[in-house]
Amino acid sequence: MTDRRREALDADGWLHTGDVGEWDGNHVKIVDRKKDIIITSGGKNISPSELENRLKVSPFIKEVMVIGDRRKFISALIGIEFDVVSNWAQRKGITFTTYRDLSEKPEVIKLIQKQVDEANADFARVEQIKKFELLPKELDHDQGELTATQKIKRKVLADQFADLIEGMYT
Repeated sequence: MTDRRREALDADGWLHTGDVGEWDGNHVKIVDRKKDIIITSGGKNISPSELENRLKVSPFIKEVMVIGDRRKFISALIGIEFDVVSNWAQRKGITFTTYRDLSEKPEVIKLIQKQVDEANADFARVEQIKKFELLPKELDHDQGELTATQKIKRKVLADQFADLIEGMYT
């Protein structure tokens, strides 16, 4: 056995990938990364990717970061899909100038609340998003907010938008 293989396997021969999976009797379904699992202050383990992916089904939502580790409830930072939401706003006669301006419109916040409510219906009460904030800007790989494969960088966003996050919990 090579050194590299020996490092990847434990004493019982199990490969530790850092993934969290579910066994359905025949197959393993990867549901999240172990490092990303949220443990609420009540001790409930929650997979943020399940909530995030459910929300990103909406054509109005581009990015989602679910928050709640050691917190009393689940919240989220949400980035709108600018082209789709701007077209929606124009059809509704809602005027705006920038991404930030559009994301601050009460009608847009109400639109995204509807998407959150629909997504929440698929989850247990403790797993539901209680509050959210819309991101004031589009996320950018060049600014270190996204990986090369366009996935959010949780630590970067948590630092950059700490004021928005804390505002949901005060």
